Amino acid sequence: MTLLDPDSRVVRSPEPIMAEFSDGYVMLSVETEKYFSLNGTAEAIWRRLEQPITLRALGQSLAEEFDVTPDAAASAVAAFVSRLVEERIVSVQR
Repeated sequence: MTLLDPDSRVVRSPEPIMAEFSDGYVMLSVETEKYFSLNGTAEAIWRRLEQPITLRALGQSLAEEFDVTPDAAASAVAAFVSRLVEERIVSVQR
């Protein structure tokens, strides 16, 4: 698993192709030839990753939108973004 901290700045890759369906979004990474299904929360994270953002700011934004505790949002964001980094569709900016 990729090690990220709250101050890690992350941004999505322009490479994945994304399509909307009635129950969410599907994303295809042409590079890795993998499909990803995004629910509403994952799609909200993906939208915010269009511009570089810290994990801390991302978690705070999600906590407000989905009315969850900041700790719960931070944990979910870190796990999801780490997976996206491992799949090379999100990068960590140094």
